[in-house]
Amino acid sequence: MENTMDKVAERTRMVNGKLTSLADLGYVAVGLDDNWQACGTGVNGSFHDAAGHPLINTTTFPSMKGMTDYGHAKGLRVGWYMNNCICAEKHFTDPTYIQKHMEESVKAIVAAGFDGVKLDGCGQFRNLTWWGQLLNETGRSVMIENCHWGGTVPGQTTGDAPCTGTTMPSNCPYNFFRSSTDINPSWNSIFSNLQTTIKFQGNPPLSRPGTWAYPDMLEVGNMATYNEDRTHFGAWCIVSSPLILGHDLTNEALTDKIWPIISNTEAIAVNQAWAGHPGRLVKQWGGVGGNDMQMWAKALPEGKQAVLILSNNDGNMTASIDLEKDIGMSGTVSVRDIWNHKDLGKATGTFSAGTIETHDSRFYIFSQ
Repeated sequence: MENTMDKVAERTRMVNGKLTSLADLGYVAVGLDDNWQACGTGVNGSFHDAAGHPLINTTTFPSMKGMTDYGHAKGLRVGWYMNNCICAEKHFTDPTYIQKHMEESVKAIVAAGFDGVKLDGCGQFRNLTWWGQLLNETGRSVMIENCHWGGTVPGQTTGDAPCTGTTMPSNCPYNFFRSSTDINPSWNSIFSNLQTTIKFQGNPPLSRPGTWAYPDMLEVGNMATYNEDRTHFGAWCIVSSPLILGHDLTNEALTDKIWPIISNTEAIAVNQAWAGHPGRLVKQWGGVGGNDMQMWAKALPEGKQAVLILSNNDGNMTASIDLEKDIGMSGTVSVRDIWNHKDLGKATGTFSAGTIETHDSRFYIFSQ
């Protein structure tokens, strides 16, 4: 964890002529995931003791507070992980103990200085409303990641976290929620996970400030080709997904390879912008399934529109944008190429994106 924190904070690569860290770009949170626990050492073979305290594998993690202090000293936020999947806890029935388990877990999060917690869906402690209430009562601001694989989402009236999700900010008791199953570094996985965000892009959208839909972490750097890495990143940007790097940050050559993608400040700005909608699928066409090509768009401030066209095809295909029909822009517009950081001049009526190679993409901003 501390090695990863070092890599996030160090300024060894250039962006726009200036030495820049991942933290400078906005990647400011580092999360500890599963396998911190001392499996089987607790009550009834769990990793919590009889008083409800979580039991940590101190051989690997001798001091959680020392680790979070290390991150905070570098200006980072540090996240933990609960309701674990490895040696998942599912067998508790005593209400008094269950309450102690929840309360002591929350106390441990706060005492160790964590700024966020990922709550997985594997154990029995899935009640996100209860987690949120207990964390709020501590007075510490802790970001909650809902990792229930699309099973607990805004708009539900029953279950682990009922909420309308239509207030501003969202009234759901979590700050971002998985819309999908686990991702893996394959094109089919990232494409199918992207589609799970569509149901939250309605009017009003359920992915919004306070509670963002995310189709799992990024596999940028782990994909088969650079084109897939870039398209993957652009897709997560256009739907306002939290950007969670999933490559090995200690692999310098790998970070060098994808640095032009993950440090693209124009793409990141699209991801971070809010003008009333998180981004949407505009249309798709081609192939047996009718989705060989997809066009996504996101409204930006000042009446601008970001557009991502991606190829889900095994060959080259051409694409064009009907400016008025597809993104509601009439008259003459200015076109900015996000991937190449280049102004492409003016367009009226229809704009041609040219030929797009297999699993590649075009990423634009249109403005009037």
